[in-house]
Amino acid sequence: MVLLWWAAPAWAGAFTLVDSGVRAQGRAGAFVAGADDLSAIWYNPAALDNLDRPMAKVDLWATQGWAWFDREDIPGVNPFQPTQSEAPPVLEPTGGFATRLGGLHPALKDTTLGIGMMVPTGSDFAWPADGAQRYAVIDSAIRQAYVGPSLAHRFTPWLVVGAGVQYTFLQVDQSLVATMCNAADPEACGSDTPTDDVVLDIAAMDPFALTWNAGVLVTPHPAVRVGLSVQPGVAYDAAGSTTSTLSEDNGTVRPYLTSATFVDEDVTLRVQLPWTARVGVEVRPHARVRVELAGTWSGWSTTDALRVTDLDLELTGTSDGPLKGASILVTDDVELPTGFVDTWSVRLGGQWQPLDVLTVRAGVYGETGATPDGMANPGVVDGDKGGAGLGATVHIGPHFFVDAGGLYSAWLDRSVDDSAFQQPALLVDYTDSFRTTVGGGRVIGNGEYRASAWSAGLGLGWSFGGG
Repeated sequence: MVLLWWAAPAWAGAFTLVDSGVRAQGRAGAFVAGADDLSAIWYNPAALDNLDRPMAKVDLWATQGWAWFDREDIPGVNPFQPTQSEAPPVLEPTGGFATRLGGLHPALKDTTLGIGMMVPTGSDFAWPADGAQRYAVIDSAIRQAYVGPSLAHRFTPWLVVGAGVQYTFLQVDQSLVATMCNAADPEACGSDTPTDDVVLDIAAMDPFALTWNAGVLVTPHPAVRVGLSVQPGVAYDAAGSTTSTLSEDNGTVRPYLTSATFVDEDVTLRVQLPWTARVGVEVRPHARVRVELAGTWSGWSTTDALRVTDLDLELTGTSDGPLKGASILVTDDVELPTGFVDTWSVRLGGQWQPLDVLTVRAGVYGETGATPDGMANPGVVDGDKGGAGLGATVHIGPHFFVDAGGLYSAWLDRSVDDSAFQQPALLVDYTDSFRTTVGGGRVIGNGEYRASAWSAGLGLGWSFGGG
């Protein structure tokens, strides 16, 4: 019944790092016009035309996020201790194959096919179960992948058009805590007392959704390439279960229920993720030097609300208690606004080939946050951020190559004193058969925030044909 209190903070924080691929991370995501490996499937399918030979490649990188939160103290309540998330690194793979299709038919000599799997970069959260942040998040793990074919066709010497179709899935596992309140006095609702805590766990998955992307690559001058791409938002209907666990020490409700734990095995989380548009201009001042300036827009404001349907949570009462064996049923759909705003990023990256067998890369970026102060909470720890990437490619013989790359990101320290994000609260009417509704308790989003994340990985590839 309080699943949406989980969902509202989760999404922006989960997808703040959206780069995919080892080479791209080495250029800090400035890879829209100059993508030269399978990552073109993600950044700009038209850039598959940049591959001069058929290529097979596998990337694997690890991503770890770190977050710190010092909740604002409340007069009359013990001072809150700072807490931090220390989740282990997440391993994220990509891979695929790309080739020209001229061998099938002469008319396809300027057409490139790429087939692969792309994974947006993200990190997990693992906060203390009893920390001051627990009303927004304890643990969080979100997995997403895109798999499918892409085509790029060169229509003229200066124009390439590309498009792809992807199957995508979403898997969510998360937990947080709600507080229990007396519905007769909602103004006094809000407690940090552990005996009033109700632990909420969600496990949901949408195993199949379809999406697409498209892009163009324009070469107005042999030393200049311009890339543009767009990826639509994806609507997920993630089916799963939610579990509510009361404290065994709760003395107001727990004695009258048959169990401390209740499960709804069939709920649906409906999420609309945003459109993303990218643009990049790459210049080649020298045959061995490439520099790209790129920008990315993500329309997070379209994710105006998050919805839970198919709720059917039943809390059964004891036969000798006030409920006389009856159950409390929660069946209403729930909808909560997110407050998200659109995000923008600027990325500058490039590469230099000092030797025939060696290419080095570097890049920097800056990005705005999706969560304004009014919705700030430790489930997101989002905000304006920036980072830097480094990478290299080593060719071993005419066909085999190894990529290495990494990206470090740091969020600006954030001090919030006007957040409206409240504890999820279960308002219990003790005079009406324990009828329970969802409300809000104390504001928990005010305080100090810090965060950072890093990604590092390797890629192994094979180029076919002559070099």
